[in-house]
Amino acid sequence: MRVFLLFLLVLGLGFLGGVIADRMEPSKRLIDQHLKPLIDQVAPPPPAAPAPIAPLRLADGATTLAAAELAAYGIDACFPRQAPLPLQDRPWLNRDSNTGGLFDRGALPDAPDLTAHPGLIKIETIRSETGAEREHCAAVRVAEHWFLTAAHCLTSLERGEAKPVYDVIAITPSEDVHSEDTQVVSVTGAVCHAAYGRYRQQYPNDLALFYLADTTGFETVAIAPLETPEHGLIPFDFRRAYIAGWGKNGGTRYLQGTTVTIIEAGEAVLFGERIGPRGPNVGDSGAPLYLAREDGPLVVGTLSQVTQDQHQNGERSMYVRTKAVQDWVIRTIEICEQNGMYACAPNIAASEDAADSQESVADTL
Repeated sequence: MRVFLLFLLVLGLGFLGGVIADRMEPSKRLIDQHLKPLIDQVAPPPPAAPAPIAPLRLADGATTLAAAELAAYGIDACFPRQAPLPLQDRPWLNRDSNTGGLFDRGALPDAPDLTAHPGLIKIETIRSETGAEREHCAAVRVAEHWFLTAAHCLTSLERGEAKPVYDVIAITPSEDVHSEDTQVVSVTGAVCHAAYGRYRQQYPNDLALFYLADTTGFETVAIAPLETPEHGLIPFDFRRAYIAGWGKNGGTRYLQGTTVTIIEAGEAVLFGERIGPRGPNVGDSGAPLYLAREDGPLVVGTLSQVTQDQHQNGERSMYVRTKAVQDWVIRTIEICEQNGMYACAPNIAASEDAADSQESVADTL
């Protein structure tokens, strides 16, 4: 026992002497000179942090960035608009033409409070020259000119081919989007997440951002706060989730909403089960999923899909979690808005000759 205690004393004195020697400048220089190479071999220092990548910038005289350049940043100029039409040839921009809801409000429940859904708007993709064929979605405002939605709202496929897109319109929010004060504006351009899996049964990275050059009428639409990793949310926090939109439940005209129970909270995807009959439905894609918090509503997801499971109580819904794509949203906005203009190359589906004969999208707004 005596020998063991002496051994511990010697070890302690040796450790203390090493600490003192490492802190005294003369001995510290000798240690660095003779022992540091050996120490680095045993425990090499961590590698230096990589230098941040500077966002793309327009070259002198250029008005848009090339699609190939954008792809390196995970950005896809996915907006397959036909040759843009002059304003007078877009009947869907007139509020009176934005009709055709499936039914009147009738016995529908009262509309949810729009103040609890900051940033929420309705969008419609125009699929025919007359505007009679259109698809319905929603979006949320995330910056002065930028709105977040689902990628499939802009690039829907039919029999493996992209449907024609004559325009996408943003509609100011109200309980009834056919009301007299509703404003309708054409989207300037849009980009999708480059990893959007449009050919799969479930759409990974089903996310898009679109730009409104003209935000007239949208002054009262708040910029919604998005979840970031700093919020530190855990699955238990999602018990207060809710959503609203102008989809099938409201006849694509009347605002309807519901509480959503999040049954799986992954790092990149959220799966929810609606409560009651007015939950997310066809036509609500792109709508933001909110959490009620003491400091106000927080957007935690973007609605991607709604499915019906006969063995479960109600419909299931899937959301892209916003914290997983925070960097993509910030970087895309930095790259695609330059000098106060939309800078990401539009994807015009018509021929070059036809496109040259039309006004540019930005010029008509």
